[in-house]
Amino acid sequence: MFGFGRSAQEKAAINSFAQQLQSIGLPERAALDSATKLVDEVLADLRPNGIDPFKTTQGDEQVVKQPFITPRLEAGLTIDDVRTHWNRPLLIVFAEVKLRELFNFLIVDIARQQGRDIVAAGNHYKRTFPRYGDPRKWDPMDKYNQGLAEQDADIFPEFAGRVDAWQRKVGESYVAEAITRHGTLNAAVRAEISSKRL
Repeated sequence: MFGFGRSAQEKAAINSFAQQLQSIGLPERAALDSATKLVDEVLADLRPNGIDPFKTTQGDEQVVKQPFITPRLEAGLTIDDVRTHWNRPLLIVFAEVKLRELFNFLIVDIARQQGRDIVAAGNHYKRTFPRYGDPRKWDPMDKYNQGLAEQDADIFPEFAGRVDAWQRKVGESYVAEAITRHGTLNAAVRAEISSKRL
C-alpha cells in the first residue's frame, strides 16, 4: 500500500493527510495517492539538504531569532504559538503548506468536474478558508488576490492551531456571520485577534 521501507511516522503522516483530502470529497484511492505524493515531495525537499524530517526542536530555535519572532508577536502570536507550531515534526509542518495549496486546486477542480463556475468556486474558497503565509509578502496584484484588500492578506501559519480551535469553539454559524461581516475568513480572524477573542 505504501511501499517498502516507509517508517511508521511516514505512514501515519500519509494516512492523516489522506483523511483530510477525503474530507473535501476526494475518493479514498485518490486521497491516498495524493497524500503519498505530498509526503514524498516534502521528504525529497528536506533530506537532500540534510534536514531531519522528524526534527521537533525547530520552534525552540525560531523563537530566539528576532527577525523571525518580532513580526509574529506584532501580529498577535505568542512565543508559545510559534514554538508549538514549529516543534512538530518538520515533515508535518511543510506537508501542511503543500496540503493547503492542494486544497485550493482540488476545490476548484471538483467544481469544474461538477460543471460549476470555477471562478465562483475559487472566490468562495478565498473568502471561507484561512489563507496562510507571510503577510509581509502578500501582493494585492497577484491574480489569486484580486478583489481582496489588505485585511484579507495571508496570516502567519503559526495561527493555524488557534484558528482551528476558534472555529470549533464558536461554531459554523458564528464563523459564517463573521465572514459575511468582514468579507473573508482572514479579515474575520484579524478582527477576532484584535478584540482578543482569538
